[in-house]
Amino acid sequence: MSYRDLDPNEAQQELAADKTLRILDVRTPQEHQSHRLPGSVLVPVQELEQRLRELDKAANWLVHCEHGRRSLFACEILAKAGFQKLANLRGGMAYWAGCGLPFVRGAGGS
Repeated sequence: MSYRDLDPNEAQQELAADKTLRILDVRTPQEHQSHRLPGSVLVPVQELEQRLRELDKAANWLVHCEHGRRSLFACEILAKAGFQKLANLRGGMAYWAGCGLPFVRGAGGS
């Protein structure tokens, strides 16, 4: 495995400690608009391979989806493309919200 697997509490600690950590949301636009992590970048997993050039390979990325399956697949795509600083959010947004961690609801800014 060429990425780390973080539970929501571990991910939140990393986000608080590393202000350069970027968040990649690989869900659908509708899911992202409904609820998301603040500052997340949306690239649906089905578009990821075609949009790799939009993402900084040198950056440190936290990848998430709704339940953790699409983000695992996305991490595999990113790792094969040469991304080296990757973490998967285990359990996705559902687990994050279930832990009572903050997120943004509804349309508007990320």
